[in-house]
Amino acid sequence: MAMNVFVAHLTAECNEHVSKDAEIGDFLLRYGDACIDALDVRDIFEDAGIGIVPSLFAALHPSGMIAREAFDYIASKILGELKGHLSEIDGIYLQFHGASGVRGLEAVSAEHYLVQRMRDIVGVHMPIAMVMDPHGNVTAELVGRLNIVRCYRESPHIDTVETERLVARKLVDLMQHRRPMHPVMRKLPIMVGGERSVSAMEPMRSINRMLDEAEQDPRVFSSSYHVGYIRHDDDKLGAAVVVVPNRPEDRAHCAEVAEEISAYAWEHRHEFTFTGNFGEPDESVRDAVAFEGKTAVITDSGDNCGAGGAGHNTVLLRELLAQDLRGKSVLVAGINDPAACAYLGAFGEGDAVSFDLGVGEDELSAPVHISGTLKVSGDALMGLGRIRRVGDSHIVSIGGTGIDVLVMDRNVQYGTMEQFKGAGVDFHDYDIVVVKMGYLDTYLIPETAYHTMALTNGPTIQRSENIPFKRIFRPMWPLDDMDGLVYIEQC
Repeated sequence: MAMNVFVAHLTAECNEHVSKDAEIGDFLLRYGDACIDALDVRDIFEDAGIGIVPSLFAALHPSGMIAREAFDYIASKILGELKGHLSEIDGIYLQFHGASGVRGLEAVSAEHYLVQRMRDIVGVHMPIAMVMDPHGNVTAELVGRLNIVRCYRESPHIDTVETERLVARKLVDLMQHRRPMHPVMRKLPIMVGGERSVSAMEPMRSINRMLDEAEQDPRVFSSSYHVGYIRHDDDKLGAAVVVVPNRPEDRAHCAEVAEEISAYAWEHRHEFTFTGNFGEPDESVRDAVAFEGKTAVITDSGDNCGAGGAGHNTVLLRELLAQDLRGKSVLVAGINDPAACAYLGAFGEGDAVSFDLGVGEDELSAPVHISGTLKVSGDALMGLGRIRRVGDSHIVSIGGTGIDVLVMDRNVQYGTMEQFKGAGVDFHDYDIVVVKMGYLDTYLIPETAYHTMALTNGPTIQRSENIPFKRIFRPMWPLDDMDGLVYIEQC
């Protein structure tokens, strides 16, 4: 008898410290065949003779919390399609981020709510597989409703599609060879951001090696380490190890694997720290100026658009204007100011311009008066692989400074040569480039001769100890001193 799989995608990394909520118009939405194609797994199911029932592909660039009205639309489409096709489907395949916070939702996390509702609809036995971002939050309640859960290994996320396809193949296996499958989970009182858990560095490098080795054992269907998310307050925060047994009799072995990896992460928790060069904003600028070579990169880590930062902060622009740049050429890429972007849209390249840059929402985004020349107007581009235009961009040369500043009308993280080209400039024409990141994007690393992370304040502040949390489990490292490992929960 032919089988069908129900599919859905929701990726949104939501930062509650960003003032603007994400509306439905901020999402990239795909339906029908376009939804299926966007998942990158069509061939896996179809080659296995499994039909695909699409619901919705909803992808959001990291931003503020999801507005309740936007989430209600997304939930109604996914759950409505599930109910409408319930008699046709034999399994569910989900690409859910794990940190999609919704304004006004008691559960906070969209994924946790949706999985609960989906399990209520289909009952306890239908196979459900979910692929996650490692910066999503996992709980015993969530894992208990899933049969397969696996996150990407790499940060930056260079293995996203690879992991999505891996989980699809594992779901095919389960659908074709039905057996009870219930993940083992150990939730750890460790809460660190992505910049302290880069996969190329310890302890994540060794943790991932242990995960890879575990999956070589036929008793282990899959295994993953979930770093978790720290950008909105939620009782689901904290790291987790998830190991999925291949068969019910493999559960004891998988529990041992989960506890071994958990113990390693705990014993090496002090290695979760910043890597490479970092410092205060003034130090980071001085170090980049002192570097003899090009191109040097400074990341504005407190306003990381790849982690939901709004791109409003003018802190590093002001620091650059205050220091002696020793004749270096600098590009600030960029600052999100819709009013300034609209103003520049009325001018042509080469025109003199004079305006205030900075939305003035707080001290971090305080306006800076700019007098200079409109150098070039271009397109603000976003995405990897599926590059798309998301708005206008204008680059202004600030008179007498050697500084160019890219002005856009939304939060765009500049991390690829395609994006700089779309804006009308060459990354390597500059001695120093400032980007709204924390750790360097994978595609920017080979282009960069020197990199330093400026520990700026803002919605993606890297000193997580300074973020006021109210709902999380305590004690939690590194907020609290702890003698031994005590699991938050387990299943």
